[in-house]
Amino acid sequence: MLNRSTVALAMSTLFLTVGAAGVATAAPAAPDTPQVALGGCSSFPPTPCGEVQNNSNRTVRVSLNWTCTADTGSIGSTCPKDIKSVAAGHHIGGGSVDVDAFEVPTGCTFAFDIDGLNLTRGAGWYKFSSLNTVTIHRATC
Repeated sequence: MLNRSTVALAMSTLFLTVGAAGVATAAPAAPDTPQVALGGCSSFPPTPCGEVQNNSNRTVRVSLNWTCTADTGSIGSTCPKDIKSVAAGHHIGGGSVDVDAFEVPTGCTFAFDIDGLNLTRGAGWYKFSSLNTVTIHRATC
């Protein structure tokens, strides 16, 4: 159950980008040392990786590497890199995989929540924090 502080944190980090100081670069870790994924998250607390859960009826494209300081991008933007497709009913991210953004295709509107905060967005790319899970509930196209 989320309290108002958690939802406020989720909202305030919804479209934040990580600056150069927040990007993790790590040498190979010892066997008992947790691996840190690019983007500054890890496979165990306190910093979870960004995740997209696709509960809609269409495939959703996500970016595992956001390369701009902007927190949104238009369709065709060069900000998203390492783009993956997430089939309806599937998810990507969490653990040691960090999802940075998701795409709402031209002509579509997505209804989704970020850690319990319900939102709607039209066409474009949307950056979100490593601390968040985006659950896409409905795609209207």
